[in-house]
Amino acid sequence: LTNIRVILKVIKAANRILADRDLEEAVQARVVPSIVLFSAIHYRGMDGGPDFEFALNAGNPDWAESFKDICDEPTTEQKQQNDWRMLIHELGIFNCDDFEVQLVSFFESGLFEADNIEATISRYMAEIRAMEARKSAHDFLSRVHWDHRVDDAQLVSEAAVFLEIADLLDPYTVTNLQLALADLSGGCVVGDAIVDSWILGYRGKNPSTVNDENPFNSPLHQKIQDEFSRVRAMNQANTNVVDACMHIIENGSWGALQKIAMRQATAADFEAAIRGIEDLYDLRRFMRQMIGMRIERDTYDALFGKATQHFVEACQAICNDASSPRLAKLVKRLFEGTRIASELSAQPDADGPIPAA
Repeated sequence: LTNIRVILKVIKAANRILADRDLEEAVQARVVPSIVLFSAIHYRGMDGGPDFEFALNAGNPDWAESFKDICDEPTTEQKQQNDWRMLIHELGIFNCDDFEVQLVSFFESGLFEADNIEATISRYMAEIRAMEARKSAHDFLSRVHWDHRVDDAQLVSEAAVFLEIADLLDPYTVTNLQLALADLSGGCVVGDAIVDSWILGYRGKNPSTVNDENPFNSPLHQKIQDEFSRVRAMNQANTNVVDACMHIIENGSWGALQKIAMRQATAADFEAAIRGIEDLYDLRRFMRQMIGMRIERDTYDALFGKATQHFVEACQAICNDASSPRLAKLVKRLFEGTRIASELSAQPDADGPIPAA
């Protein structure tokens, strides 16, 4: 930063973003360098400096790619990019997430989303142990790649600490640790063990969703990819018909999980869903959506198989259950006046679907 006015603008921006928060050292190390870098880019405080796009991508480097073709004579542009990348890494910025995205949004639009910044920093503070673990990992990676005075044996020995804290790291940092250690003599065993430790910790958290958004195309270890695939398969098996229907209502669209859930749902599943929905507003939306899909079954049966037929069969079972008179009355009232009202009292053919009204 060569201009005093730019420095003052950077300080002003940092004060506005941080809002006099008393941050832990690890959180400061995470947010302050990014604020300085992206402020300096915005205020053009670096001669020939990088743009936002480069900074966002350089924060998630593929180290193997960074040193690819190192024997070839770099172009002027490559030399400049290497200088930028080195500067960003020297600032301690090794990965970018929604915090940097919010900084870019703020500087480009001029709109300060204080609540979003607050939520992100509060999350960092709540995850202070993870922040400290991530900082340790990034410090270690820096030593691996730059500190030529340390031998492989010492670095491998230092890496053993990550076996105990692997679950506090993100999967991309774990992958980078494994890649770095794989290049060290005797490092493969420790690197692979760190990956295995992360997977055990991930499973211990009983994940129900996979958050593997990777806008910067960072490398991801194959074992971790396989673990994410396993969780997705479990989610697919556990997605029930209510979840699928609500997704369709709220998004106006459907994906593979919703199609599978609807196709696999039996009449008993639909009956259990109708009886089990506790939120009456959700029950109203669910019933109206399914009745509408049954009315338009020529369209929806091609997508969801016999889902609407099984829904009607479930409604028939409820209407014929003397132990649930009020629910039966509600179902009958919802069908009244529609062109499928007669299906509620019809019986399915032995070899086919419920006759159309």
